[in-house]
Parts: sequence; structure tokens; C-alpha cells
Amino acid sequence: GPGVGEGRPPPAAAAPDLEPLGGDSATARGAIAVPERLQRRALAQQEATARRREVFATAFARERDAVEVLLAPGPPEAAAAAAVEEAAERLQALQRRVTDAVRFLAPYELRQAQETLARLQAALAGRHISQSSPSLCSAPSLQQGVRG
Repeated sequence: GPGVGEGRPPPAAAAPDLEPLGGDSATARGAIAVPERLQRRALAQQEATARRREVFATAFARERDAVEVLLAPGPPEAAAAAAVEEAAERLQALQRRVTDAVRFLAPYELRQAQETLARLQAALAGRHISQSSPSLCSAPSLQQGVRG
């Protein structure tokens, strides 16, 4: 009837700031600016995570290589004990680095790092055993464990 809708603005005027999306309405500009800010923030976070992963991968590879060199067979007994001790310290630091990186590594990267740590820890345990009883750990099996 004629009484329904009296006193209400026509539908087009009900939401004037929604119509001109590309217009000069302050509400329209604010609605567009928030998603852009969120997108920029998300992109910045992704870039920061990528940088962290890259830094982690570089440092992890460098330390892994150093530990493998320290655990390689060959140095005289006095040097071997010092090398094993240094390898143990570096391996512990590497474990801390992996633990700190859990929140930004992809599951595959984390699994690879953990498998590498386990392999190096086994090689370290083999060196500890070989120092106390050389007949229990042969050099070829240690080489396989380090290169694995």
C-alpha cells in the first residue's frame, strides 16, 4: 500500500557509498585500503619467512659440512678427541638452530633437517664408541654414516 515505505529513502540512496566503488567516497577508499594493507603485510611476512628459510638453509649446510669434516676418520688420536668434542658442540648448536626454525620451516625442510641431525648424531655416537673401543666401529661404516 501507499503507507509502506513512507519516510524511507529510495533504495539507490540507501547505500550511496557502495555504488561508486571507484569514486571519491571516503568509505569506498577505506574499504579498499584495508585489504591492500593486509595484502602488503601478508606479502612482507612471506618475504621475511623466505629470507629466514634461506638464512637457515645456508647456515645449516655450513655447520653440517663442518660437523661431517670433524667426524671424518683420519686424524691422530689426540686431534680426534678434540674434533669429536667440537663436533658434539656444533651438533648441539645445530639442534638448537633447527628447534628455533620449527615455526617457519616447511614440513619437508624440517623433516630433512631432523633426518640430517639424526644421521650426524649416529656418526658422533660411532666416533665416541670408536675412541673407547676401536674394534666396535670400523671406518667404512662411519664414512657411510657421514655421507649417508
